[in-house]
Amino acid sequence: MSVRVLVVDDDERERIVLRYVLEQIKDVEIIGEAVHGLEALLLCQERKVNLVFLDIGMPEMGGMETAYKLNQLKEPPLFAFITQKKDMAVEAFELGALDYMVKPIELTRIEKTIERAKVRIAHRDVVEEMVKHKLKERIDFILERYRNYEIYSNRLPVREKGKISLLNQDDIIYCESQGKKVYICTSSGDYMTNYTLNELESRLNNISFFRAHQAFIVNLNYVKEIASSTEGSYVLHLSILNKDVILSRAKARALKEKLGIV
Repeated sequence: MSVRVLVVDDDERERIVLRYVLEQIKDVEIIGEAVHGLEALLLCQERKVNLVFLDIGMPEMGGMETAYKLNQLKEPPLFAFITQKKDMAVEAFELGALDYMVKPIELTRIEKTIERAKVRIAHRDVVEEMVKHKLKERIDFILERYRNYEIYSNRLPVREKGKISLLNQDDIIYCESQGKKVYICTSSGDYMTNYTLNELESRLNNISFFRAHQAFIVNLNYVKEIASSTEGSYVLHLSILNKDVILSRAKARALKEKLGIV
């Protein structure tokens, strides 16, 4: 793994020394130099930078402000300080510095910083790959659901007598469980199905359909009124067919919330 490094120091002699040290270390690619923080930020936006070595006392934009702004980038690089100042290490590490070194620099210390950078970069790459993989799985899942929704959103396939009828969901008035059988009542007739009510509840459009009772799913577009009944229960009167559907107290609360009834 090659670590792409940017050297930032307003003192040319210090940059020359650091460059020479970095050139002695394996897997280091020096991609540029900057004399102040603003130039460093521009380079980090233009090029892929893994690690920035920062001086603190620089004109126009010092090292601390530069580090803060590096953290705001879309793909923030790692950074380490190399400075004359001995009393700003705490602030540096609070900003997330990989290291804080007081000049003059030592080859072994720079090597350790590079090795830590490699570990952090590798970890970041693994996390990014995991996130991309999970994101891809999620997108694939959503797309598959969307494709299924497009195909089945307004059609419900029902097997009967050697054929499959594709029912328009808008034509379904209610679904009722009677013993081990589930019937779908439509404006054109009734269908006995192999679906369970739970399966129908998951397949039908949940905007229009409501599980009014353990044994009923009703199309709210066909509900004419909600009438109170005995012991806190309610009855749904349908606008067509001579059919009433019992609504429990708990289901009534859920239906009121769904319809926005206060």
